[in-house]
Amino acid sequence: MKRAVIALSAALAAALSWPQAAHAADAHVELQLEACSELSESALREHLAIELATLGLDAEATHLTLRCEQGAVAIQVYRVDGTLYPIASRVALGDTARGARERLVALAASELTAQAAREEREARAAREAQTPKRSTLLATPPIVPERDEAPPRPRNAPRRVELSLGGSGASTGSPRTWLWGGVLGARFGVGERGSVVVDVALQRGSERVELAEVRWTKLDAFAGGAVGGELGPLRLSGGLGVRAGWLTLAASAASPNTGQSLTAPWAGPALPLRLALATGASVLPFVAGEAGYVALPVRGRASDGRLLLEQRGFWLGGSVGLLLEL
Repeated sequence: MKRAVIALSAALAAALSWPQAAHAADAHVELQLEACSELSESALREHLAIELATLGLDAEATHLTLRCEQGAVAIQVYRVDGTLYPIASRVALGDTARGARERLVALAASELTAQAAREEREARAAREAQTPKRSTLLATPPIVPERDEAPPRPRNAPRRVELSLGGSGASTGSPRTWLWGGVLGARFGVGERGSVVVDVALQRGSERVELAEVRWTKLDAFAGGAVGGELGPLRLSGGLGVRAGWLTLAASAASPNTGQSLTAPWAGPALPLRLALATGASVLPFVAGEAGYVALPVRGRASDGRLLLEQRGFWLGGSVGLLLEL
């Protein structure tokens, strides 16, 4: 009976002292969250305090910065003087349940803090071992820790490969004709903000002109470059390139006239713009617009040489769809 009472008292004392240990650990660690609306800061601090107390990290003063981006959390550790430890971690949340995300991030952050503490102790021990021993009659100057230059914080990572699929429309030609279809595209990141852009589009439409009704079938491709930036959850990009392809004009005429068809190449410079919405997943919705000028026109004429219609001048187009980041 006496042993049971002693064991129960010890357990109660440990339970009462646990929050104090967690609070002491949290007092030495500053936590900064950037764009982490999907995480509960209070729950994260609670889990982090428990993990740090478990590891006994109550004597190291560190600063943790957590940045949420694209379904993951990037963790960096800073010294108390503001310099950055040369270590970092990235936690992919994936399909982790919402209630368990804070504990998963806290585990990674505590392990990173423990690694930083070990490196700090090893560096301190190395500096102390290199300090020459002096006479006890002389005052020993304080050891000033070496201040390493902090590497710049990582900027936006280079764009990954993107595939896009959407519906498209365009107004082109004389007389103006509306064409509808679809577009399949790809982007390849170059540097921090640049990308190489290619796409293939197929569009069809019809227009009534003198003597006949003409059906348009336009198959073309775009190739060029683009630069982009971010504004909150929005991703903006603009580019410049060339769109070229083949245009088929097929005329249907009432008797006694007969309709004929022709297929010819066309080309011109194009300025594409795109706006995508970051959703935290790998699939993003987008809208896009394009303006261009036909430098290599296609003309449809009657048998007597009269000009009936032509693909020339400025065109305007747009598309809406989804893109997949690989």
